[in-house]
Amino acid sequence: MNETNSVTSTNTVGSIVEQIKHSDSLLEGLLTYFTNLEPIHYITFTINLLIVLFGKQIISHLSVQTVGASPFQLRLLRILNAVLFLTYFFAVAFQFQLGSNISHTGLLVLLTYLIWQLTHSLILKKYGRKREVEGTSIYVESYTSNNLKLIALLLLGIVSGLIFLNIWKLESWLQTTSFLGALAVLIFTTKDYWLKDFISGIIVISNGNVERGDVIRIPDEDILAIVLETRTTLTLLRDVIRNHNMTIPNSLLLNKQVEILTTESRKGIYDYVEFNIGYGTASEAVEAYLLDVWKTACKITAAINPDREGIIKLIDNGDHAVTWRLLYNLKAEHEIINARNAVKLAAFELQSEHGVKLATPLTHTFPGGAPEQAQ
Repeated sequence: MNETNSVTSTNTVGSIVEQIKHSDSLLEGLLTYFTNLEPIHYITFTINLLIVLFGKQIISHLSVQTVGASPFQLRLLRILNAVLFLTYFFAVAFQFQLGSNISHTGLLVLLTYLIWQLTHSLILKKYGRKREVEGTSIYVESYTSNNLKLIALLLLGIVSGLIFLNIWKLESWLQTTSFLGALAVLIFTTKDYWLKDFISGIIVISNGNVERGDVIRIPDEDILAIVLETRTTLTLLRDVIRNHNMTIPNSLLLNKQVEILTTESRKGIYDYVEFNIGYGTASEAVEAYLLDVWKTACKITAAINPDREGIIKLIDNGDHAVTWRLLYNLKAEHEIINARNAVKLAAFELQSEHGVKLATPLTHTFPGGAPEQAQ
């Protein structure tokens, strides 16, 4: 009996059966046995008991997708709880050699599942879409919440896996000669190529500033595009002008100036077109001309908001011409190019009517006179 007990490090007493045999009564044997267990066994037993008693309430507070507790989540939690608790109880009660490892593993599985439910709930509440169904508010998955959920699941899986290897003394699996070790070395040696963009993707998604459907401008890269989706290391865009898809590294969205164009703000968004007009044209004539350009452009395209009058500003007194700017309000950010083209077309068609020349005037002098114009 002593030899049998010597292989067990979880407790200082024999199995529950042996303890009862050496006690005067069943109750005394049970009390003696369970009062000599290690703290980890009390923690495991308490957590299992709480899940048995309050499983429905726990799932109800952690689940936000449906009203009340999710039947599948609650059923899965109860099954895990029952299987792990029975395994733990028999391993500890009958002094199996691996009883301590089993109790630790059971506790790890339960806590991992509960942490995952909590994490999923928090992500869904913040980044999911809220909808009204039969007068009740529920949350459903969005593109951003799905991405964050996968990232959270990956990180939780890695942490739980490392703890599991530590519980079962399998750290040798992480050595470079093992498969996991070789995989870890491969990830470490290639981190310079993907880690920066991977972390940038997490930051971009979690911040929620750049989302699917947004129109963004990156001036340094001459990019004006619609965001289609943010992936693990890359963001997929659709060029507004050429209408083709392209990808950029996620780190570019953090390291470069990114302008997010949205008409959802109170004043909407403005765009502008600049014109170089000679000094011989009076400012009143230029202002009347550009105001007419704005009115005509509103008729050409519905992308320009006619309720907000165009704004005309003098930007620069250059060496050869004066730079004037016409600002206009957009109805839809996706039509920014159509609006700009409409303004340019109106400006071209109205220049003769207003006596305004858009061509930069020639201000250089030539010793032999001005060169002849080609016929």
